[in-house]
Amino acid sequence: MVEITVRGEAVERASAERASVTVQSRWSAPSAEAAMLAVTEAHDRLVADAKEHRAAGAAESWHADRLWITHSQEWVGERQPRRSVYTAAASVTVRFIDFEALGGWIGRVGMHQTHEVGGIQWSLSEQTERARAKAARTRAIADAVERAADYAAAAGLGAPVVDGIHEPGTAPPAPLARGARMEAMAFAGAADSGPAIAFEAGEIEVHAEVEVRFIAEQLRHIQGSTAQ
Repeated sequence: MVEITVRGEAVERASAERASVTVQSRWSAPSAEAAMLAVTEAHDRLVADAKEHRAAGAAESWHADRLWITHSQEWVGERQPRRSVYTAAASVTVRFIDFEALGGWIGRVGMHQTHEVGGIQWSLSEQTERARAKAARTRAIADAVERAADYAAAAGLGAPVVDGIHEPGTAPPAPLARGARMEAMAFAGAADSGPAIAFEAGEIEVHAEVEVRFIAEQLRHIQGSTAQ
């Protein structure tokens, strides 16, 4: 008996279905009260927007962080007393289903000096991710079986039989390098509406890897005898 151990791999792809974005309200002022007031007002607007998008079905979920504030001393100049600076911040994260609504929202909130828009995290729905992961695992096993058969044939062995399966770990879904693109559109609408942003969701890769151990019989070569 000969043991053959191989690793099977597979990748499944699907278009992104969810987009999570975090917008932080941040402001610095000479007093804690002024910084907190500016951030509270900005944060309340973001929360109201998040609730509206959730109610309209454009967003799947949202959550907001608590407001926090820090204090620092700012250098003004030689022989000048340092100036106190208070910075307040709070953030809202929204998970969008409607990418057009996402683009419009980012265009609007980006017009405010108190808002800082973070990067977008693209993902699949739970149902799609499960389906793609299952397909990837199935194909990874098939890849391992094919590899083992190739090695067995090259070594002059019989058909390999599965003796053990080990999953070394599955990588989390990740956007492709050519993933979601973001393009600025021409400014349209009212002056305070902000420019809309068009999003083209790229594909998400779901990886699967598996190690499979096979055993294969050595083929016996029977030589016929020649009559004397």
